[in-house]
Amino acid sequence: MSVLLWAGAVCPILILFAAMSIFHMKTDRAALLGLLCAAAASLLVGKSSLPVTVMDLEKGAFSALNILIVIWPAVFLYEMLEHAGIFQSIRKLICSKTQDQLVLILLICWLFSSFLQGITGFGVPVAVCAPLLMAIGVRPLWAVIITLLGHAWANTYGTFALAWDALLAQSETTAVFQTELLSGIFLWGVNLAGALLICWLYGRGRAVRHMLPFVLLMAAIQGGGQLGVSFVNSTIAAFLPTTLALAAAWILLSLGVYTKPWQMESRLIEERKEQENEDTAVSGRLAVFPFILLAAVSVLVLLVKPVHDFLYQPVVQLSFPEASTGRGFTVEATDTYGALHLLTHAGFVLLLTVLAAYGVYRSRKILKKGQLRDICRDTWKKIVPTSLGILFLVMMAQVLKGSGLMEIIAQGVTAVSGRFYGAAAPFVGLIGAFVTSSNTSSNILMGSFQKTAAELIGASEAAILAAQTAGGAIGTVVGPSTILLGTTTAGCQGREGEVLRFMLPIVAVEAALTGLAALLFV
Repeated sequence: MSVLLWAGAVCPILILFAAMSIFHMKTDRAALLGLLCAAAASLLVGKSSLPVTVMDLEKGAFSALNILIVIWPAVFLYEMLEHAGIFQSIRKLICSKTQDQLVLILLICWLFSSFLQGITGFGVPVAVCAPLLMAIGVRPLWAVIITLLGHAWANTYGTFALAWDALLAQSETTAVFQTELLSGIFLWGVNLAGALLICWLYGRGRAVRHMLPFVLLMAAIQGGGQLGVSFVNSTIAAFLPTTLALAAAWILLSLGVYTKPWQMESRLIEERKEQENEDTAVSGRLAVFPFILLAAVSVLVLLVKPVHDFLYQPVVQLSFPEASTGRGFTVEATDTYGALHLLTHAGFVLLLTVLAAYGVYRSRKILKKGQLRDICRDTWKKIVPTSLGILFLVMMAQVLKGSGLMEIIAQGVTAVSGRFYGAAAPFVGLIGAFVTSSNTSSNILMGSFQKTAAELIGASEAAILAAQTAGGAIGTVVGPSTILLGTTTAGCQGREGEVLRFMLPIVAVEAALTGLAALLFV
């Protein structure tokens, strides 16, 4: 493979990154630029035909619905809670349990966000947790960053093991036990690293020392629990440990552990005026009602088999013919492209939550009659640019995938790394997740390739596949669509490039460490 060919394939990704993080372009405009570059590269570099490129654009537009139907109710939920004054009540409730500021932060951005990833995914953790962190004084941009760091580790077995199932299906590996073992070890490391990094960002070494016992215990329950449960039932490998970790943390606080006042001057926290006189007429039970309902409905819809099987039936999907490029890359025909199971989707769960919460708040006079118009207006202002950005990003990802450009990028990485490919494997997963903002999509895109690469170099396919899904989990942190969802609900739209620029060195280091660990087992 020539250097020019590889450079041409990777060029759209580099342009997208530069537009967002260096030139500070708004995400919708940067995504449109990236999409145009991807379309040009598919024609000139991938040797794709115009009809095939147009078909990829159609596929991408349909795939974007998977994310958009989560964003719309999530933003509405945020605006509804903001107008109802719910976040102030939540802040008062949480602070009544502990006055340790860092514990409060970890409860939300690490434990609760991981729990939400375990049951929903699709960007729901950052959409929900960023506003909650802001309610306890975290700056909007930092609220997005630390939530992304906190739940990245759960992106393989989260959403009831969607990404894990995709990895097994695409790779068709027979080394399932070994892959589970190594994936669990790598992801446990990501879990622990994320929590320690959040502590470091809050208050450097002193904060790490203060929270170390708590972090080690919770990481053992979450990461170690995920590793153990995955051998028994991969579907609940993230859900069960994250639930137990939340319960364990609540028990510790109830016993008086980590409840004394403790805080530091931190760049994460914005100066706040004393809020004792804030109107917090909403009771604690009503304040947390939407979040409890969200968890309960998710478990009912996704985990209770009779209910899930019944609701799983309504599906929207498209048919596409086989497509081939001038370089011999072929995408098989399908009658089930982008199967969207409407009633078991995270967006439907959010919609039910929104409708029920609005009904309750309206009946209790927490929301006034005229406020619905204001909520809809503020929601519309946020979702229009966000929706355009996500639409263009997902279309770009599909063009890169459908034209074979992603395969060219992966092959280039393989050719350069040679027998040290184990160290590079997480970066392949990371690139897939960066482009698609999804570990599931990364595993679908790269799973088969990674197994083939392992066979070609005579490496352990379990180690390579585990590195793939760990790299994909790490890479979701810098997925532009996910970042955009977080900045939207946090009210800091237009600053996605700042998040990306800050996070990229972190994910590069995490992927490199995962790669070094993978080399030990290759």
